[in-house]
Amino acid sequence: MAKIIVPIALLIIAIGVLLFIAKELDPPKKRKLSGIIFFLLCILFVISQISYLINPLERFKNLGGLFGFYSSAWTFWLVGFYFFIIPCILVYLGFVFFFKPEKRFTTVLLYFVPIGVIVDAIFALFLKLSVSNIGAGGTFGSIVNTFLINYFGRLGTYLILGFGIIIVVFMIVKKSIFPKRKPRDEILIKEKPKKAKKPKKEPKPKEEDKPSTTTKITKPLPKIDFKTAFLEILQESPEDSELDKKALETEATVLVNRLAEFDVEGKVVNVESGPVISRFEFEPAPGVKVSRIANLGKDLALALKATRIRVVAPIPGKSAVGIEVPNRERSLVCLKKGIISSEFQDNPSPLGIVLGEDIIGQPVIDDLSLMPHMLIAGTTGSGKSVCINTIILSLLYHSNYKEIRFLMIDPKRLELPMYNPIPHLLRRAVTQPKHAITQLEKLVKIMEIRYRDFAREGVRDIDGYNEKMRKKNEETKPYILVIVDELADLMLTAANEIEENITRLAQMSRAVGIHLILATQRPSVDVITGLIKANFPCRIAFQVASKTDSRTILDMNGAESLLGRGDMLFLPPGKGTPVRLHGAYISTEEISGISNLIARMYLLELLKDLEGEVNKITNVIIEEELWTAFVNTKDPAFDEKRRALSNMMPVEKIDEIIQNGYYPKLGEEHVKIEQVVQEENIEADPLFIEGAKLVFRHQVASVSLLQRRLGIGYARAGRIIDQLEAANLIEPFQGSKSRKVLVEREEEFNKILQKYTQ
Repeated sequence: MAKIIVPIALLIIAIGVLLFIAKELDPPKKRKLSGIIFFLLCILFVISQISYLINPLERFKNLGGLFGFYSSAWTFWLVGFYFFIIPCILVYLGFVFFFKPEKRFTTVLLYFVPIGVIVDAIFALFLKLSVSNIGAGGTFGSIVNTFLINYFGRLGTYLILGFGIIIVVFMIVKKSIFPKRKPRDEILIKEKPKKAKKPKKEPKPKEEDKPSTTTKITKPLPKIDFKTAFLEILQESPEDSELDKKALETEATVLVNRLAEFDVEGKVVNVESGPVISRFEFEPAPGVKVSRIANLGKDLALALKATRIRVVAPIPGKSAVGIEVPNRERSLVCLKKGIISSEFQDNPSPLGIVLGEDIIGQPVIDDLSLMPHMLIAGTTGSGKSVCINTIILSLLYHSNYKEIRFLMIDPKRLELPMYNPIPHLLRRAVTQPKHAITQLEKLVKIMEIRYRDFAREGVRDIDGYNEKMRKKNEETKPYILVIVDELADLMLTAANEIEENITRLAQMSRAVGIHLILATQRPSVDVITGLIKANFPCRIAFQVASKTDSRTILDMNGAESLLGRGDMLFLPPGKGTPVRLHGAYISTEEISGISNLIARMYLLELLKDLEGEVNKITNVIIEEELWTAFVNTKDPAFDEKRRALSNMMPVEKIDEIIQNGYYPKLGEEHVKIEQVVQEENIEADPLFIEGAKLVFRHQVASVSLLQRRLGIGYARAGRIIDQLEAANLIEPFQGSKSRKVLVEREEEFNKILQKYTQ
């Protein structure tokens, strides 16, 4: 027993040591270590199998030891001479891991299964050699051979094996027979004819593509047709299904008869059907009140066996009442159809967006600059986040990071952080209310700086400023879009500060090119306050829980009758009647694919002066998500990812990107903002002394404590906490826990306060 236990224990210890060593290595070194182990196992199996064939009955004479003898005996019993495939697989894996770290091998290994079946059958059929009374094809080959001969005869067996060989050969060499499709990163740019200002931008990429005299690049950087690659990632729209006219006629008859039962006479004059609903235009007879039809929604839903029916009384511009009935089969609405539409392609505005499709299936395009701010509300799962993603992707298709930038705030931490790799962001997605307040305050300062710049140039808005800068060949200002995915969470944390900053931006920021999109799943008056609501004329309501919620967001009923999953009521600015639309569906894979596409193009631009194959380096950075080391130095995996990056590029280049910032700066605005922030941080808050005495007395510090005792808001209390930390009075941030006070002696405390009282 000891002879068995001791080797097994030593083997387990050795494996544990290897795993511990591998854990501390970078990914490339891990793969090379795996390759060495596979080569070692290959040699061990070859020695063991040859020794077994020479001395099949002498286990102690096997050069591979007991392990080599038993492993060879069992594999030979199972598959016969095909057991030599094991060292072949091991040497292949060793080669892939050591020399070709980017190559995938899963598909190749699958070919060994059908090959093994055919080889074992052939060995059992034609090769009469045996070892230890085991045939050349092993037990498996004998079973296959016996089955084929009994059921198909010898001639049938020969035919099956022959065609099996042909099929396997065909599958192996199919990649050399059929032409390969070019990957997306090798597609050459094929510019479409563009209008107006587009030709002026063409010379710039040509100059950037030329490597400088000091740059050493072994291969030219790949040129990517961005819009073509963008559309390839998006899901194809399903073909429009033919209308079932008979079913619609039947439903129209049921509607008329059901209304007649309640003494509401009239006729259906028109039917419009789309991907989600069908609208029956009912023309009431003279003397019939419209309100009577509107109150029969539940009775009509019962008659048509529908989940929910919405009555539009009357249809704007028509002398008819609209009765909107869900279709029996709902079609998928995709973003690609809206993007390839001529209305969107020909839209000159950089803020053109696709909202979805109307009730007859036509794409709906709008301009965010005309709204100028949008309020979105709906229950969980109704389609708010998908709508936001649709708007973001529409803007990413139209505009680059020099034309539009985003400030994304997502307390839920689920949706918007997926866009962190793209350079369009001002900073990575904000997930904490405290940071959200700080970023909104910075944006207010940017707005004020832009107003001063516009006044100096004598222009009224951002379009006039940018036009003037283009004539001077100077830097233009990008549009800035603020997106808040869950307003309710921010309002619960710091309602006064959030409302103040959002209201100020909404009132004044349109002229300077700053626009806001706010979304919430709780459209109550304490979240969507009167000040916020008054400054957001454009609103989108998805399915809500009650009529009260519908009136909060739209000032009217109707959203409670929606179907969910993207079904919405869109209220454009300046109009009193909402339009029913169906939002486009965007999958997580599509968002991730487009984010990686844009990030890849940006990284190629950042790393163009590197030696070696920049394309491969960029692919590894994206696939392994190493770009997070550039974005967040506080990431728990920062050190590991930085080591992995250092294997592909100089450390100086990594530090340069981290120091300069992954996201492009806002030019002069960034410098001015930093100066303002530094000036504000120099002077302590007037309540700093009182706050310091308060936390020293309680020996604990928190934002809520300062809020309650000093009667101040969240943002100001947070700034005082930061100043207390800078003064070394309290410990650094420790999550949601209260902070401990580092000073216990009163003499030491008074000595620190003297610096701020002088």
